[in-house]
Amino acid sequence: MKTPVAIILIAFALVIVSTLAIMDNACKSGRHGWCAAKSAVRDDIKFEPPEQYNHPYDGRVVERVMPVAEARALCTSQGALPRAVACSWVSDGACYLVWPSDEQAPVSAYRRHEIAHCNGWPSKHPHG
Repeated sequence: MKTPVAIILIAFALVIVSTLAIMDNACKSGRHGWCAAKSAVRDDIKFEPPEQYNHPYDGRVVERVMPVAEARALCTSQGALPRAVACSWVSDGACYLVWPSDEQAPVSAYRRHEIAHCNGWPSKHPHG
């Protein structure tokens, strides 16, 4: 009788481990807003721009705030990584900023980070 119980426990453990692995991969893929958006905020917004890029943009700034799914789609269309929840680009001398309305990071963090990109901070976030 102990053998069937052990088999059931092992099978249950395998199901739990498999489920957690699938959820982890889904979060890392950036396709699921229920987890990827928060991890993207932790990974990206924590990067404070270097001083030489951390200043107001010298030109027109256009800000667009939208739900995370729309922000991710627009940012991806501009060349950002699929898990990006915020982005920026310069076109005709204007700095365009996009970030989500339904995220935990404060708007000031998104604004500072993305304006630094308009000021020339490379997307790989080098410091110094």
